[in-house]
Amino acid sequence: MALHLAVNFPAPIPVGHRVEITRFADPRPENKRHKDARFEPFTYPALLDLDTGIRYLNHAHVSRGGNGGLPFFANPYPFEPLPDLAVDSVTRGRVTACTLVMVEGLNGQHTMLAIAPELD
Repeated sequence: MALHLAVNFPAPIPVGHRVEITRFADPRPENKRHKDARFEPFTYPALLDLDTGIRYLNHAHVSRGGNGGLPFFANPYPFEPLPDLAVDSVTRGRVTACTLVMVEGLNGQHTMLAIAPELD
């Protein structure tokens, strides 16, 4: 059964490519989990296109600062998620559909992926 995955960043992974989906653990205590988590690393998965080596991340995966920094200067982001993020799960599969949607109100693109999980 296909896994449908929505992320709030552009991830134009071609149909047929193998991907690795990494979900991070929620480190908050149980009694704090009702609070807004839109800017937390565990909210969105990190994606790695295994065929190209390109990694697709949310700002929260690579920076502890505010969301995005200054738009006029390139941010020196690392090539991998922060090493102190606890991994909750890793899933591999093959992309069966990919759609990018421009969200004008948020001035960015969101991605919808359908992924056929690999069986162990």
